[in-house]
Amino acid sequence: MMERRWLVVLLPIVASILLGVSPPAEADLIRGVGKIIGGVLQLPLSTLAGTFNGPPIIGTIAGAVTGLVSGVGLVTHGTLELLASGVSIAKTVAPFVLPFLL
Repeated sequence: MMERRWLVVLLPIVASILLGVSPPAEADLIRGVGKIIGGVLQLPLSTLAGTFNGPPIIGTIAGAVTGLVSGVGLVTHGTLELLASGVSIAKTVAPFVLPFLL
């Protein structure tokens, strides 16, 4: 009985790895929101890390610059993921919504 339970758990995992199933659009939506939130918080966190881990003035400036660059990158990447997931969700939902709009 225990072997069957492992088979039930491992078979979908192996099948998804072999077939290369892409994650659903909802996963991109959540990941995009997470990256945007992380990008907004990156500037203060990097500034504090630079202040406490390096020389006070130079560490603060270096942390702020690093946080700004990585924060802008994270927000941009998160926004693009949100847009891509929105298009993907719209393509999936459109056949069901269009008959009601026409």
